[in-house]
Amino acid sequence: MAPAAGGEAPRRHLSQAHDLGPLPGARGADLARETPLFAADVAFARAHGGPVLRAFLAELPRGWEDAVVDASLAWLSPGLALDPDDPLEDGRRPVRAAPVFRHEPFPGVTWGVRGASNRWRAVAHRICVVGDATPPALAEGWIDLPDVAAAESFWWPTTLGARDAQIRGWIDGGRLRVRPLTAGHVFACGWGTFICPRPTAQAGFQLWLRATLGDPRPRVNGLRNLVAL
Repeated sequence: MAPAAGGEAPRRHLSQAHDLGPLPGARGADLARETPLFAADVAFARAHGGPVLRAFLAELPRGWEDAVVDASLAWLSPGLALDPDDPLEDGRRPVRAAPVFRHEPFPGVTWGVRGASNRWRAVAHRICVVGDATPPALAEGWIDLPDVAAAESFWWPTTLGARDAQIRGWIDGGRLRVRPLTAGHVFACGWGTFICPRPTAQAGFQLWLRATLGDPRPRVNGLRNLVAL
């Protein structure tokens, strides 16, 4: 598959995220007051988002006024996980799908505007996961691929399961390590940072917040629904 304007599939890449500290007001917040959003501009998100989202936007660096903002909210039952975007590349909506390691913003999508976003490497993300449900985990470390064909197969996959198995094999072999993300903290990461939703140990709300700078996809200022799993 030919790469989009974001560039070629990298043969060497570092998957990592930096903990920027706790989001003010996130601990103990009433997440039922939050409004899930899709592909919103910052002004729309500030006007229509809840208190936690507005606090998240207030923490964005200077110069992020053109960021695109996404917010997903779910009530999770024990043993279930929230993947804020459909992880199946054929367009079917997953129902209680097994979590896989994926990178932002649209895991597994290879076509259209979303596919172009997945291949657009010149982006920066701010991510925050809030709530009592078990937060996701990060796969950290260097990813080394032997040739261009292997890089394209890994980064532009036709299925996520095979890539997830490869990542977990690297974890088992010590090439990558798993680090749980701290709930209520803001994390900074770039393109290609692998995150895996984890089944929650206790029932509760989970709010995923993401702001992305440099993503060319259109701002649609969409409103999402609360998901109950």
